[in-house]
Amino acid sequence: MNLNLKNKSALITACSQGIGEQVAIDFAKQGTKCFLISRNHKKLVKLKKKLDKYVKGNVIISCDITKDTDLYSALKYFKNKTPNFIIHNIGGTLDKKSAMSNFDDWIKVINFNVGIAIKINNFFIPKMIKKKMGKIVHISSISAIALRGSAPYASSKTLLNSYITTLARELGKHDIVVSGVMPGALYAKGGHWDNVKKTNPTKMHDFLRHHHAIGRLGLAKEISPWVLFLCSKYATKFSTGSIINIDGGTM
Repeated sequence: MNLNLKNKSALITACSQGIGEQVAIDFAKQGTKCFLISRNHKKLVKLKKKLDKYVKGNVIISCDITKDTDLYSALKYFKNKTPNFIIHNIGGTLDKKSAMSNFDDWIKVINFNVGIAIKINNFFIPKMIKKKMGKIVHISSISAIALRGSAPYASSKTLLNSYITTLARELGKHDIVVSGVMPGALYAKGGHWDNVKKTNPTKMHDFLRHHHAIGRLGLAKEISPWVLFLCSKYATKFSTGSIINIDGGTM
């Protein structure tokens, strides 16, 4: 299947590992140049070397976009550039689990999972409207529906889903497709479930037995194709507002 991604460009946040890294690799294999944003410069350098095997012109932007000064400094690079695709992968719990977390911590988690995407979108969308092109994909989570685990994180993802839907409606008259994917629990080296597997295998087994129909965790390579599809020629304007659930039959 030809996705028509060759000679296009994609901006990907938090792409030094996990879903972001896999999306970047898969884009490069399709001939898409990537703008790589992450705090971990060393990992970005390694990733760029992988991508350069498939397509030239990939760009590293090493900064901490949780800080507005770093974010807006990074966006200056795009003063005269507009990527075809924006993939919002940044997000997480920031180790804030309780609904009784203080208000400042709630705001930090909300900014991490939604606020940064809003700021980046507000920068690029006027440019995309002028160019009459653009596809924006947000990485959400099934926590937005299940509301399990971290309360601030799950609530932030619910807000993100609402933002995707309302933004898509507002931009419906323009040639911009706004969408999202909601992954279920994933395994990544050094990630949350990797730590659980090592420190509390009983908890891991119990979670999979009760909540995952397929009996295992997902992998980043099982999420990435859906992201690319939402950037492809097959994701027409009729796809805008779509939020795809990919969770291994989570119960």
